[in-house]
Amino acid sequence: MKYQTILDQTTDAPTTQDFSRARSTQTKKKSRVSPAFAGAVMGAIAGRFLPKLSPFSGAVIGIMSTKMYQKHQPKHR
Repeated sequence: MKYQTILDQTTDAPTTQDFSRARSTQTKKKSRVSPAFAGAVMGAIAGRFLPKLSPFSGAVIGIMSTKMYQKHQPKHR
C-alpha cells in the first residue's frame, strides 16, 4: 500500500518545465558549412553505399534536394 501512495504522489507532482521560451530566445549560430555543401557530402556518402548511384551523382542529387528544401522553408525573422 505504501508503494501505491508513493507512486501516486510522484505522478501528481508538476515537475515538468516549459523550455520552449528558453529555446526561442537563444540566438542561433550560423554554421560554417553551407547547406548545399552538407547536402553534397550526404549525397556522396549515400551514393557510395547505394548500388545504382555513384558518389558524384549522389552529390548532385544532394545539392539539388538541399536547394529545394531551402526554397520551400519559410524565412525566419
